[in-house]
Amino acid sequence: MLKNYFAFSLLLLISLNTLSQGTISENNIDRCKHENCYKDQIEKIISLILPEGSQIESIEKSEFPGIYKVYFGDLQPIYVSEDGRYFLYGQMFKIDLQTANVGADLYGSYKSLEPTVKNLTDLDMFEKRRSLMKEIQESELITFKAVNEKHSLTIFTDVDCGYCRKLHKQIKEYNDLGISIKYAAFPRSGLGTDTFTKMVGAWCSEDTKKVLTSLKDGKEPRLDFCESQPVAKHYAIGKKIGITGTPAIITNEGELLPGYYSPQDLLKKLKS
Repeated sequence: MLKNYFAFSLLLLISLNTLSQGTISENNIDRCKHENCYKDQIEKIISLILPEGSQIESIEKSEFPGIYKVYFGDLQPIYVSEDGRYFLYGQMFKIDLQTANVGADLYGSYKSLEPTVKNLTDLDMFEKRRSLMKEIQESELITFKAVNEKHSLTIFTDVDCGYCRKLHKQIKEYNDLGISIKYAAFPRSGLGTDTFTKMVGAWCSEDTKKVLTSLKDGKEPRLDFCESQPVAKHYAIGKKIGITGTPAIITNEGELLPGYYSPQDLLKKLKS
């Protein structure tokens, strides 16, 4: 949503100095003495320029001094100044400096500063994704657990997706490598479709793993239905965390790995 609204630039810096004097008085800006005041100020001003129908979900301090993170439905936050009159939509990075020994002589060792760059925006998105994933209970997932588990992944799947079927045919290979697979439902065609109905039937069946496997094999097993099905819920959460296709792999750290990975490639990715 936000990407479309600000499509003309990924790095957008806007001055809100021209806001109507009748809406927010200049005399009331920059007088904050505590954090809640800053948040109230940011909410009042940023709400004026958000797309129609948008609502601010949360305002949090960022690692950048004087900058706040504002979430309002998009997985990626916008970064806003304390006074609320400047904001940035794009990637924020932090440079960490570590001391390293580079040599020595009779007088001692020589040291230098080694920089490492950290993408704070990616970390913010991982954290937001992890938070949203907590809304899905473990009991709602169809799990193929590895005996010697080393990694546990949640994969949003679609029973009619070709690469989802390919991945599922290799489920034993993933398990043998210590990768447990926990399926969440994401019918790409949307709610109320034939694929959605099939997936509801799988999640409502007594033997969920068997029925899911049958559907991915192209068979037509007997389907049960229930009011407690989580398929619609999974689909909504998948949309929120940025899923547009399947399979979509979510790590415990909150990273989204879109598309199919072979068992060996996935293991290599998880170790990197």
